[in-house]
Amino acid sequence: MHYVCIEDNKVISILSYVPAVPNTVLVSEISDADHNSIIAQTHYFDIPTKTVQPVGVEILTQKENQLRNASDLEFLRSTDWKVLRHIRQQALSIPTSLTQQQYLDLETQRQAAATRII
Repeated sequence: MHYVCIEDNKVISILSYVPAVPNTVLVSEISDADHNSIIAQTHYFDIPTKTVQPVGVEILTQKENQLRNASDLEFLRSTDWKVLRHIRQQALSIPTSLTQQQYLDLETQRQAAATRII
């Protein structure tokens, strides 16, 4: 079991033990499964009904977009150095670490990631 602590009409904590709280804090009991759903951010605790409710589709979509954006941004950041190295090597007329095809493949992947970012 888990315990949701509510104060001033806001969830202030979720605990795995029976809390000793002042009388200004309302404590509501939820199951382990409900707790896991809240942690997974697929559900939330609805204060008026004191129940665990599923998150709306638009919120789940927004979270998925945020994760994808973060992944795409990380890919761009982590490959910047390869692009810069290739350009510098070309400018210095020295053999490049990437073949022309590898460089084009990388730029294609980077362009796809950049266009997916919302």
